[in-house]
Order: sequence, then structure tokens, then C-alpha cells
Amino acid sequence: MTIEDRYGFLRTLSPRAGAFALDFWRRRAELTVELKGPQDFVSHADRAVEAMIRDEIARAFPGDAFLGEETAATIEGTPQRVWIVDPIDGTHNFLRGIPYWNVSIAYVERGVRTLGAICEPVAGAVYHARRSGGAWRTGAEGETRLTATAAKELAGSVICVGHHDRTPDARYLALRSALMDHNAAFRNFGCAALQLAHVAEGRYDAYVELELSAWDAMAGLLLVEEAGGYVAPFPGPRGLAVRAPVIASAGGIGPSLHALVRERTGID
Repeated sequence: MTIEDRYGFLRTLSPRAGAFALDFWRRRAELTVELKGPQDFVSHADRAVEAMIRDEIARAFPGDAFLGEETAATIEGTPQRVWIVDPIDGTHNFLRGIPYWNVSIAYVERGVRTLGAICEPVAGAVYHARRSGGAWRTGAEGETRLTATAAKELAGSVICVGHHDRTPDARYLALRSALMDHNAAFRNFGCAALQLAHVAEGRYDAYVELELSAWDAMAGLLLVEEAGGYVAPFPGPRGLAVRAPVIASAGGIGPSLHALVRERTGID
């Protein structure tokens, strides 16, 4: 199978997986009651969507490896061909009925991000990219090419700063203070992959998070790269199964933002 075969498969699978997840989202009130609580429900939905994606990939490409949020402990080393999946990214938004969540699927070949798709089901949109083929958004209005913003300096930029909300981390306060010192605005919408897609689309100028898993970041980072943006090295030296920093931005502010993050947080 060629990369084009896999890309065509991905562009079909992504909206189907998104529609499957959207059905859970629309029925979240009744299912939360049936499954005895919000966390039980979102875990059930996560597992079901991931299983659907994994089964489709296994049928189409039985020799490929699979790394999903629900099955992360099963991967070892760096497979030659691996699909990386976050079945529902933005679970807090998902549970509360906030329409800012997504299904993220990436394909990595020989350690290189090669294909990516992020489905935003509530908006009816799929963001997708193939290495050296550009980044695109497909929706009801058709297909449009994505281009990162032309921002040249941090002043006036809108920078999304994600963070893990279960553990306090003073480095984020230092980073936000530094961004304020540079007259940059910051946002956090609670959904890493979709914010990366929206950096690629030019809604925001950058996205920063100090620790992200491969399933949160791989598809979105490819979108930003193919939209002409700046992406810091990812994953880290310990490989796909370990969380690592993510910095993705408009090309014009990438080096200065990366230097600021390094200075204020100590990460490289």
C-alpha cells in the first residue's frame, strides 16, 4: 500500500470516527446516568471510539502498529509504521457539552510524521495533511488550504497555553507572566489537538504545552508544519510513549517563542 492509499483511507476513516464519537456526545446525559457517572461514561466512549478506529486500521493494514490513548502501555520501541490515535481529545469539554473536542489520528512511518487528520465533529470539519502535500480543512463549504498566520513578533500574538489541570505547575505561571511582558495574549480551550489545528488554520498564532503525549500532538504538529508554521522537535529522546514539550506556531515567531519558553520554564 502506498502513502496515497493510507491518506485516502484516513480521510474516510476520520469523519466516520468523528460521527461515532458525536453520537456519544449527543447522548451524554442519558449515558452518564446509565453508566453510573461522568468518568465511567467518558471512559466508555473513549474505549469504544478507539476500538472502532483500531479495528478499521487492522483490517486495512494488518501489518501496521497502533498506539492509542487507551492502549499506550502496549507499544514498545519505534515501529516502522504506526497509527497514533486520541479517540476523544478534550474530554472535559466533551462531558460538559462544550463543542470544542476532536478525534485525532496520525500515521508515522520510520519515525517521521507522515499523515494526520483531526476531526472536529460538532463543526462538521476534518483537518488533514500529508507530508509535502499541504494542510487542508474539509467541511460543508468544501476544501480549503490551511496557512499559519504571518505574525512576526510576540507582541499582539494570540498564544494558546495548554496545561495539565490535575497537577499544579509554577512553570506555566512564569510563562504566562513572560507572555504578558511581551504584550502577547494567551488562551486555553482545553483541547490540545484542535488548538494545534487552529494554529495551522491561522485562528491562533501559537500553541505551547510543556508535556503532551504523542496521541495529543502528532496529527496537529503535521498540520502546522504543512501550513508553513514552526514546530519544535517532538517527540523527545525517550520516544513515542513518553510525554514531551510541544511548541508550534506561525513561522515568524517560532524561534523567539521557543527561546522564551526555554528561558522561563527550563525546557529545551
